[in-house]
Amino acid sequence: MKILSADYILLMDGEKTVLRKGAVAFEKEILEIAHSSEQLTQKYPQASFEYLGDNSVLMPALINAHTHLEFSSNKTTLTYGNFIEWLTSVMENREKLSSGNIESVIEKILKEMLRYGTATIGAISSFGKDLTPCVSTPQKIVYFNELLGSREEFLNESEADFDRRLERTMRFKSDSFIPAVSVHSAYSTHPKLVNKAVSIAKKYDMPIAVHFMESKGERGWLDKSNGEFKAFFKKFFGIEKSLTTTAEFLEKFEGARAIFVHCLYAKEEELEKMKYQNAHIVHCPISNRLLSSRIFDIEKAKNLNMDFITATDGLSSNFCLNLFNELRCTLFMHYDLSLKVLPYDLLESVTKNPAIALGLPVGQIIQGYSADLISFNLPDTLENDEALALQIILHTNKVERIYINGVEY
Repeated sequence: MKILSADYILLMDGEKTVLRKGAVAFEKEILEIAHSSEQLTQKYPQASFEYLGDNSVLMPALINAHTHLEFSSNKTTLTYGNFIEWLTSVMENREKLSSGNIESVIEKILKEMLRYGTATIGAISSFGKDLTPCVSTPQKIVYFNELLGSREEFLNESEADFDRRLERTMRFKSDSFIPAVSVHSAYSTHPKLVNKAVSIAKKYDMPIAVHFMESKGERGWLDKSNGEFKAFFKKFFGIEKSLTTTAEFLEKFEGARAIFVHCLYAKEEELEKMKYQNAHIVHCPISNRLLSSRIFDIEKAKNLNMDFITATDGLSSNFCLNLFNELRCTLFMHYDLSLKVLPYDLLESVTKNPAIALGLPVGQIIQGYSADLISFNLPDTLENDEALALQIILHTNKVERIYINGVEY
C-alpha cells in the first residue's frame, strides 16, 4: 500500500474539489482520500508514505480517447491546410507511413505518452499494425478496430479483413486491453458495413467510435452529393453519389455506445440527436485547425448539456501527442470563453469525461477506482484554488510520476 500527499489534490469529481495538503491511499485501486496525511498514516501505519514536494499536484492520469498510432511515422510527409488535399496525401503515402519498423516507432510514442501523463488511450486501428505495442504497453488501451469501405464489389473483402482483425484482438482482451469497434465515417463506410459494426458493438457492449462532420467537403457530400468530395470520390472510387444521408447514418447508432469524433460541421439538430442517444463527442483541436481550419463549438455542446472530450488525433494530423499541449492550444483557440470556467472543463475533457465514454473506472480520484494517477510540481504557490486548473494547463508539459493500477512507471 502507498500513501501520497500533495499540496494540491485535484479529484476531478465534477465539483472542482481541491484538497490542500491532502493524501490518497491506494494499492491497485484507490482505497481512501483524506484532508490530511496524518489521517491515513495513522490508519495505515504499514503503508509507504511520501510527500510529493513544494507546489506538488496530484490528479487522475490523463486519457487520450482518440488517436491513430499507425501513422506515427509522419513528420513532414502529409499535406495540411485543406482536408481533401490531406486525405489525398494520406492515400498516396499510407503504405510508406505504415511500413518499415512501425512497431518500434509506436512503442517509442507510447513511452513518450507515459511521460506526458497519459495512462489510457483510445487507439483507432485501421490495419492492426499497432496491435503488438498496444498489447505490450502498461497503459490501458481501448482498441478500436476500424471498418471502412464504400465500394459494393469489395464489401466481402472489407468484412473478412475486419473479422480477422477483430478476432485477433479479442484473444488479448483484459482489464487493460479492451477491444472495440470504429466506423471510419459516413462518407467512407458502406451502410451495410456500418450496420455490421453497430451490431457487433451492441452484441459485445463495446464503445463504437465514428468520425463525423470533420470537413466542409463531408457536409456537402452527405447533404447534396456535391462539393469538394465529388471529384475525390469519382477519381478514387468511381462513386458519384453519397450512399447515405446524415439522418440515416445517425439513426443507425441508436442504442449503441457511440463516440462521435470532430463534429465541426454538425448541425444543431444532429448534436441534439447525439444527445438523445447518450452519445459522446470528441474534438481534436490541433488536428481540426490543420485539416479544416475550424474548431469545435464547445459552448454549443455545453448548452446542450453534452460533456465534450479533448484528444490529439494521430501524428498524421498533429505534431505531438501531448494532451497538456493540446489543452494549451485549445485554451488559446477559444479566446471568447471564460478563463474561470474553460480550464476546468478542459481538464475534465481528458479525465472524467472520456472515462465515462469508454466505460472505465478511471479519470477521477474516487474510492474503488483504479489508481491511475499523475503528479507534477507547479513553479510557484497558488493563493486561489479556482486558478489551479488554468495554472496546470499553462505550466505542465511532462509529469514527475505516473501510476497505472497503483504501479509507478
